[in-house]
Amino acid sequence: MAGGEPAGGADGEIRSRPVMMWGFGPGDAAVVRRDVAAEARRQGLTGGGCHDFVLAVYEGMANAVRHGGGYGRVRLWRAGGLLCCEISDDGPGIPARCLDRSRMPGHEGVGGRGLWLIAQLSDKVSVETGEKGTVLRIAKIAS
Repeated sequence: MAGGEPAGGADGEIRSRPVMMWGFGPGDAAVVRRDVAAEARRQGLTGGGCHDFVLAVYEGMANAVRHGGGYGRVRLWRAGGLLCCEISDDGPGIPARCLDRSRMPGHEGVGGRGLWLIAQLSDKVSVETGEKGTVLRIAKIAS
């Protein structure tokens, strides 16, 4: 199911239109991660900033697969000096108790660290969630 599709458009349209879009499922994470990394570099992310962005996107995809019905969508775009990513799914939503990203969850449980980790790796994060799915948006400052 993975496959990045160029969203096209002239350079001036990159700010309002996605530069790449993917659909993904349980077996697609490695391919999408590779494609996201390549596109992030093309969009100006380098070194640790690129690594952090790609890891945050990967964590968001892992959450969608594990908790959001097994499938999702990834969309990348530029907004001024930011490289932005939206990861969406059609799952049951994230419980309110799991949305606190201000402190790291304890080590005694399995899981529960994805949103916290995404917040640590990203310059901006927003989550919209409800019974019809979740939309996670992350952004990293790009050159």
